[in-house]
Amino acid sequence: MSEPESAFFKLRIDRGRLVQWLDAPVMLASQWTDWRGIGGRYYNHGVQDISDFSEADMAQTIAKSDAGLRRFRDTRAGVRDILSSAEAPHLMRASYSADSRDFVAGSLTYAENLIDYIVFYALVRGAAKFFGPDDYGIAVVHNYVWGSDRTTHSAMRLGPGSRSAFMAANEIQSAGGAFLEMAEAMMSPDARHAAVIDELDSLR
Repeated sequence: MSEPESAFFKLRIDRGRLVQWLDAPVMLASQWTDWRGIGGRYYNHGVQDISDFSEADMAQTIAKSDAGLRRFRDTRAGVRDILSSAEAPHLMRASYSADSRDFVAGSLTYAENLIDYIVFYALVRGAAKFFGPDDYGIAVVHNYVWGSDRTTHSAMRLGPGSRSAFMAANEIQSAGGAFLEMAEAMMSPDARHAAVIDELDSLR
């Protein structure tokens, strides 16, 4: 049985800069060199920790991720693809609050393989290029849905400025908690019958 991880991100950013990012071309994963920081074990000549991938295997992984990113005409299409991974409409969300300047988006049933995780983080960390001095963000891959082991797979901090970096292992559980209340509300029985929260296409 497939048990995909959830993937969510939150950006504190002015609406105008958010729209610029959504309408911009995607940034390729090969523009960063820190992908081993994602951590975890994956199928690669058997199951290997990413820290044990050869340089050739890592290069092939990044090339496949770039190919996935090139499918998107712009960042908005990439974010739409993340949302489309949800196994039901109430299991995804995209919303912007003008009061807090927070854009929150993601899917409770995103993926369970390394290429998709890299595509997710590459899309999100491209936002930092558009950040103002007070903008920042967080992105997380976390199990909010399956079994009792609700652990954080990985997390990324964005900002201040154009910086982005994976969070250390001793920090990532708090990152998963940043979306816990929202995730639990999305999984409640009432959520199946509530209006879908999807403002992505209205952000123009």
